[in-house]
Amino acid sequence: MPKTTEGKDIKRIGIIAAMEEEIRILKMHMADSQIRSIAGTEYCFGKIGDYEVVLMQCGIGKVSAALGTQAMILEYQPDCIINTGCAGALAAGLKIGGMVVATQTVEWDIDMLAIGFPRGFVTTMNGVLMQADPAVSEWIAAAIPFDVQVSRGLVVSGDQFVSTPEQREIILGSFPDARCAEMEGGAIGHVCAQNAIPFAVVRCMSDTADGDSDVNFALFVKEAGEKSAEILLSLLSRETA
Repeated sequence: MPKTTEGKDIKRIGIIAAMEEEIRILKMHMADSQIRSIAGTEYCFGKIGDYEVVLMQCGIGKVSAALGTQAMILEYQPDCIINTGCAGALAAGLKIGGMVVATQTVEWDIDMLAIGFPRGFVTTMNGVLMQADPAVSEWIAAAIPFDVQVSRGLVVSGDQFVSTPEQREIILGSFPDARCAEMEGGAIGHVCAQNAIPFAVVRCMSDTADGDSDVNFALFVKEAGEKSAEILLSLLSRETA
């Protein structure tokens, strides 16, 4: 049975995605599912393989992600939370269809530079970077097929769809090691960190966060979202020791 870095058995898993395309496949393979609505967000609880799983489509953006994550923690007490979905590539050479498994997350659009704080600084955490759980992240990374491009590193989140040189310059100017940009993982990491819940973020690239992002996103969002979910489905469907 997989464990978190602190050695806790992983039996109940929360899985969060922003869009229906990113969670549909998992929901289709859930057994004994029970649906509940909390604060306008639907939670689907059941089993996939040997695991108890809570699925939640939070909607796009950090506030929706944070709201849904906190409610999931309070109501279901998952052993870990995994954020899945698509993202825009920032790292050189990272292509559409490639995967990123986060080592850390950050909310890049928190900007208090004028009063002396670094970009992304979270006052309640007294820091910038949220650490993804190494053991959970490695468990996910090991399930990605060998023929898929995989990158490990920093995932940046903000309430902006990144598609311009100006946005890329802001992000990479402060976080030069950023692998990809999306709109929920940093907030999910923030909430998990404050609740001492291990978390991981896995994203498939739907675009390259540049001037063609809107076109590429429309073309590849379904494929990218499903690819990320399929990796988790494969992982959860394996028999536990």
